[in-house]
Amino acid sequence: MLTRLAVVAALILTVVAPKPAAAQYRVGYGWRGSSPPSEPTITPYFGYMNTGRYVDGPLGTSASGGDAGLVGAQVKLPLSPFVALVGNVGHANSNMVFIDPVTGGPSIGNTGVWMFDGDLQFGSPFRGSYGHWIEPFVQLGAGAMHYSTEYSTGDASSTNFAFNGGVGLNYGITRMIGLQIMAKDYVGHWDVTPHFPFESGDRFTNNYAITAGLNVGLGR
Repeated sequence: MLTRLAVVAALILTVVAPKPAAAQYRVGYGWRGSSPPSEPTITPYFGYMNTGRYVDGPLGTSASGGDAGLVGAQVKLPLSPFVALVGNVGHANSNMVFIDPVTGGPSIGNTGVWMFDGDLQFGSPFRGSYGHWIEPFVQLGAGAMHYSTEYSTGDASSTNFAFNGGVGLNYGITRMIGLQIMAKDYVGHWDVTPHFPFESGDRFTNNYAITAGLNVGLGR
């Protein structure tokens, strides 16, 4: 009789014991929370930017940016499960091609671009497989872009207003760690001082960026 009771007790412990461990694992990772994560986050990211065409001047003159590597970081402060404030800083380095048919064709320069912006983020979080939170979102905001350019006949710099818009996706690995991918367009007004030799004036230009980053929660 005692032997049978011991066997039954051992079987019960075998079935029951893993459950607290599994529950603790899920609670620790926050998969079963009743609401999306609401902690502020910081997101270092890297990616690719096309810095667009800055200037169309007279007689076929122009200045165009090229492909660039992009690094930066954003801080997000949730206001609700669906709205957040975002602050962002990013930097890209790119080649720049100056085309002047009068002087014999293109010359190559270098440009660095700093981006500073504040945004509103509108998201729609939902639970995916295994309880992970998934959040498609839209960002809209404004700030400044600072250009610093060096080329064969001199250099130029510019700090001008820019607005931006983008779409992205957050995927929660845990409640405090996640992945972010985003596509964004920075619309900048490129007005340099001094002007280029062909006195081309200025124009708005699109700067398209695709980035991937790691969301890190700043809560306890």
